[in-house]
Amino acid sequence: MIEEDGIKIFTFSTGNQKGPGKKLAGFYNPMWQLDRRIQIIFCKYAYEQGATKFLDGMAATGIRGIKIKKMLRNVHVDINDSNKKSYEIILRNVRENEIDANVTNEKFCSLLNRRKYDYIDLDPYGSPAKYIPCIFEGARKKTFVSISATDVATLSGVFKKACIKRYGAIPLKLHGAKEIGLRILLGYIARIASIFDYSFNPVLSYYYAHYFRVYGVVEKGARKAERNIAAIGWFYWDDGWKIKEYEEPPSGRIAGPLWIKNLHAYNFLQMLLEEGDKKIKSLAEKFIEENEITTPYYESHKIAKEVSKKQPRLHSLMEKLRQRGWRAARTHFAGDGFKTDAGYEEIKNYF
Repeated sequence: MIEEDGIKIFTFSTGNQKGPGKKLAGFYNPMWQLDRRIQIIFCKYAYEQGATKFLDGMAATGIRGIKIKKMLRNVHVDINDSNKKSYEIILRNVRENEIDANVTNEKFCSLLNRRKYDYIDLDPYGSPAKYIPCIFEGARKKTFVSISATDVATLSGVFKKACIKRYGAIPLKLHGAKEIGLRILLGYIARIASIFDYSFNPVLSYYYAHYFRVYGVVEKGARKAERNIAAIGWFYWDDGWKIKEYEEPPSGRIAGPLWIKNLHAYNFLQMLLEEGDKKIKSLAEKFIEENEITTPYYESHKIAKEVSKKQPRLHSLMEKLRQRGWRAARTHFAGDGFKTDAGYEEIKNYF
């Protein structure tokens, strides 16, 4: 038995995993605790906008769904897993925590073919790509979604062909590779949404430890879906990062199609600042900074190596850029990462 934030969970796992772990019945990974706390704030955000029917779609132990029901007692929560052993563990955990939740043992897509939800959580082992179309079968006119991806290496360009096959997008293993990977995932969600005449807009999108996590909202409407295409485009390298619209694919070193607009919604970031713990608030401060610049980040240590100079302090580097009239911001993607609208040759002058 494991206890997390007052929730008691029975699991077959040891609770010592530091990476994605292995695909096991009743899998529990302590590395996700930060996100499970963020998820609770997001579910409150969804509830305040009218969401009343929630789905924890690939629940493993059921900890996410149990936490939702503990906080939002007036909502309906379905906790589902297709694995029979996981289903039995979830039943036990629901009883242990004395909550009223509906536990099901179905395939994720089969369940969404029959039921509609205001909030859908998709937390698969590995890539979510093949499950994302199913979300729109179970979505209402407006549905809040949270989606996990642990195939970070694929999305970030380590396995380029796999990314093209799985997401229909070209990654680029260069500065900002993880942000490009996350934006490829966002762009894929938006493109799939448009097939079903839904728009998609991220509320929070981030990278942590070994995973990408996306929180967003999908809304029905052909015109909304068409307008959403303006948020999809390309990144290309030309004296640093540049952006092109979807209809104008560039040549040379390119990445995309991917999401080229903001990663986060400011009203939700404010909720994180007000309701999150110390670690969440620290992340939220970086989310706010990086949201101002939509091109990918640069990594200070890589530039220092390229120009054979000592790596400068990040604060000092950004201050020099700002003094010259350029925008500069921290990012959550890398400790020495920074975002700026300065050209790459200009950036190197400050090393």
